[in-house]
Amino acid sequence: MKPLALFLLALLLAALQSALSRHLGGGVVTACLLAPVLVHLALTAANVDGAVGAAAVGYVLDLLSGTPKGLMTFLAVAAFLVVRFTGAAVDVRGRVGFALLSAAAALGLSAGAVALQRLVSEPAVAPGWGLLPRLLVEAAVTGMAAPLVQLLVRRLDALLGGEEPDLIG
Repeated sequence: MKPLALFLLALLLAALQSALSRHLGGGVVTACLLAPVLVHLALTAANVDGAVGAAAVGYVLDLLSGTPKGLMTFLAVAAFLVVRFTGAAVDVRGRVGFALLSAAAALGLSAGAVALQRLVSEPAVAPGWGLLPRLLVEAAVTGMAAPLVQLLVRRLDALLGGEEPDLIG
């Protein structure tokens, strides 16, 4: 139930993200509202649920981004794993830590997409690193929005309740 609810939340946040980009400078400034969802999954979900949820969020990112299909799904699962390892080494329970980790995840998703597309595309059509200032601004805006997304995802978790640990299936 949680992965399906998370997928629906990701669709809702993607629609909000698209609507906000029009009002934040007409698309000049963007925010990746799905990066905080990935961070929340990495910090709170079990391994399988988290990986499935990260793949679902990545699929939604694939639908939004216009990149080759599967690229954002791969990057979302990779970001999930990196944040999971980082969360094990660093205490990020507070809002500031969560926001910083969300900003780093947004930057990793965007920069990873640019880097991988540069590897496989012809030089004439490959995205350039001149996008880096825009990617940094996107990461900063994502970090500022992360505490609100965290609140929303925590409420969704509370609504769905915890799972009983001894149930099979």
